[in-house]
This record gives sequence, structure tokens and C-alpha cells, in this order.
Amino acid sequence: MPPVGPATAEPGMRADLATSPGVTCPSHVDAILFQTRWDSHRPAIATEGGILTYGRLAEAILAAAARCAQAGLQAGTVVGLAVRDPVWHVCLVCALHRLGVISTSIEPSEGGLPLGFAAILYDKDRPGGFIGAAIQVDAGWFAAQPGQPAAPVVPFGARDVCRVVLSSGTTGAPKPIAMSPEILWDRITAYSLRGSLAASQRIFCGPTLRSQFGFVIASTALAYGKMLCFAESAATAVAVMSFCGADLALFSPNQLVDLIDEQTRSRGGLATLREIQCSGAFLSDSLLHRLRTVLPVPVLNSYASTEAGTTAIATAEALATMKIEGAAGFIVPWARVDACDDTGDPLPTGQEGSLRVRALGMAAPFERGMTTVSPSAAFFPGDFGRVLDDGTLVVSGRIDDVINFGGDKLAADSLVRRILRCPGVQDAGVIAVDGALGLPELHVAVVASGPIDDIQIARSCTEVRRFAKPVAIHRLDAIPRNAMGKVVPAELRREVLSRAVPKRPPASDD
Repeated sequence: MPPVGPATAEPGMRADLATSPGVTCPSHVDAILFQTRWDSHRPAIATEGGILTYGRLAEAILAAAARCAQAGLQAGTVVGLAVRDPVWHVCLVCALHRLGVISTSIEPSEGGLPLGFAAILYDKDRPGGFIGAAIQVDAGWFAAQPGQPAAPVVPFGARDVCRVVLSSGTTGAPKPIAMSPEILWDRITAYSLRGSLAASQRIFCGPTLRSQFGFVIASTALAYGKMLCFAESAATAVAVMSFCGADLALFSPNQLVDLIDEQTRSRGGLATLREIQCSGAFLSDSLLHRLRTVLPVPVLNSYASTEAGTTAIATAEALATMKIEGAAGFIVPWARVDACDDTGDPLPTGQEGSLRVRALGMAAPFERGMTTVSPSAAFFPGDFGRVLDDGTLVVSGRIDDVINFGGDKLAADSLVRRILRCPGVQDAGVIAVDGALGLPELHVAVVASGPIDDIQIARSCTEVRRFAKPVAIHRLDAIPRNAMGKVVPAELRREVLSRAVPKRPPASDD
């Protein structure tokens, strides 16, 4: 036997991985198709319309690849997907990947995004703001045609841009993030370690494939040969999960509220569910209490971003036991978080600063014409917080929402969390407006689910900091939030300040 020397990284592979010669970066699409090899009759995707097996899924992907090639979609170009049918959407993402075409999932209203679309595929609503090739797909795209030649496979390099994901966006404008096969493989590997995902077999995915959360969860489930479930609404979600026996469900906070409302009306039907995972925004005590009354299963909350993936996770029960304001979870083994000062230098453990994240599977901002992804060294998500000795991540709030009271800094989120504990408060938001003396004046916006005591709301704010008494309390029908449940600050500010007669809190003894 000839001597075996140290393994080196092949071209296109990560330099930090010892790789045997000839081995290339794995494709998540190949992993999905591989599931067909040993059990083509296993259920792959379930919707209100029925169940698709892995064998039929593979046939649909290959048929879609042939139709995309016939449509003239070229390797290296960016193609948008405004396809609402989740099965068709999954098939088209995989088909384009096999052709070396960069895909990005969009809403029909986002056709005008400056991503350099070569074409946009849609099923129902023609994308607005797009003057290029808009191609409507139908069921025939996913059915094998007799004599139809197979589309040639054009493999991506390990660090080629293969997918553009749009961040949820708290400013109202989504940010495009570039991903490569290497990044996707790292994300899939890491996501399999989220809670009970690895042990679960039937997974309901609430977030759309437009989001990083929904796309990676769907890719992970299918790459591991699990059953993936989708539904159009909370009402049909209960039916789909019940019929399929879903044991894990993933939701955004907004979707979780819809599920609770549906369960409150109907109850029952989710006996197989063992865990709920939620990502996108803070889960209030009142929301968790409502969930417990209709669905007593563990809830895993996570701190994550499109750029860095999952950074910290913990069950809501564990977070409640900590009794630490702003505790977001335990930092995962594949990530590191530092609190940094204004110059970007790490602060001692326990001190608050701007959070910096480094993780396996770091993505990078996408720019038009970009062909390769150079992994970012670090990502600053724009949050203010600290890391404790035991690895607990504590998030005080957004840096943009940190209010400076003459040198005393306070995160608006810390006030919101306290306000949400007040009886009758379903949702809340806080903004600061420059006052006559140059100091900020606080305006509180609340959504009521019952009678609200303004004195108690004001007192809850001063319990956080004595100087944080609001000058006005506004009643809103809803707090402006994006699809993942995050507050959109600009919209909240605009709505609050447009109200001519805010309700000022009455004087109290405090």
C-alpha cells in the first residue's frame, strides 16, 4: 500500500477542511435526490392537496430542470421565484440549482428589486415592477414528458453564489444575502442540531421559502429524508399537521398567534406535536401563557439572523427559569458572540456592548453581478447586549433603539418586555421623541386585549429606570411588524406621531 500523506483542500473546497482528493463540496439538492435511491415511496412533502413521495419529488425536480433549460435560463444568472405553491417552489429551487442558476424567492410585489433578474417564474400573480421575461409555470412543468431529454447538470463551485435570500428587514427594505453550496451545507448541518429537529420525522414549516429560516428548515428536512408539511393558513395548518402526525412545528411569532387563535376556536387535533420552534422576534409572557392554555408543548426560541443563522437557542421554560431580562438563549457550539465597544474591540464578559457574531455558515451581502461568496469574518446584527459566563446571550435591544437620557442609556425593548406583562396588553412598542429640554420623551403604543391601566403601564416603565416615565400612551389596532414578527420602527414612529391626541398617563404617587 502506498504511503498516505496529509489530506489537502481541493480547488473549490474550504481550506480549513481536510478533504480527500477528488471530493467536492456536497450539494443539498443531491442530498435530497439521494433519498430516492433507497426509499422512493417515503412521504416527502404534504400540503392541503395531498402527499408527494420522494420518488415523485425527484421526478418533478428533473422535469422542472428540463423545462427551465428549454426556457433558456442560463447558468450564472439570477432567476426570481414568485411561486406560491410550496411544492412547485421547492422543485424549482432544486431544478435551478442543478442548472447552475442562482435562485431567489420573492413576493409578486418585489419584481422591481435591483438584483439583476434574468427572468422571474411565477404561478398566480405576475410580478410587478419587472419588465423582463416573466414566465408563468403550471402543473405541466413538473410532469415528465415522453422523449424529453434530461437537462445537463452545471455544478456550482463551493463558494459560487447559488442562492440569494432576502432578510426580513426591520427598515421596510429587504436586504439581499448571498449563499453558496458551502454556506448552505454548513447551515443544514447546524440546523439539524436545533432542538429535536434531528429526532423528528414529520416537520411542519410555517415560514415561507422566501425567508432564510423557512428555506433552510425545508432544505434540512428534505436532505435528511424527513416529511415536510406546508399549509396556506392557520386553519388548514391544524388539519395538515393532524393528518400527517407532525411531531415538530416551526413558526414565526405572527403565525404562532394565528395558531393559538385557531386552537382557541377548535381545540384538539395536534396530539402528535412534541415541540414548537419559533424565530424572528421576542415571545412575550402573555403569548406563551395563551399558548399553554391550548397547546402545552415545549417552545424553543432562537436568536438568529439571515447573515449568521442560528446563534443562540433555549426553551421558553429555561428562559423563564433564568429570570434574566432579555435572555435570548444559550450560544450554540458553532457560533461565538462578543459584546464590543464603539471601536469594535471585545468587552469583558458580562459588559454590555454592540453584539458581534461569528459562526459556521456565515453569509455575505449580495451585490448585482456577484458570482462568488467570500465568507464574512463577522457580523454585527445591530443589537445591544452582553454574554454571561455560562454562555447565555442577553439582548437588551436594538442599537438604533437605545435611548440616551443625558448619558444614561436604555434599550426600548427592555421597556416593551416590561409593558407586555401588564394586564390587558397584547402587544406594545416604544419610541423616543426629542423634548423641549433636549432630553428624549417616551411615547408608548399598546394593543389592548382587555382593560388597560395607564398608571400601571407608566409604573412598569419607571421600574426599569426611574427616569423612563412615558409622556403619552397611544392605543393602536396593531404594532407594525414584518413577516417574521419584528417591529418596523419607522412605521411605528410614523403611526404614533400621526395621532393628534395621545392619551397621557394620569399622575401617580410614584
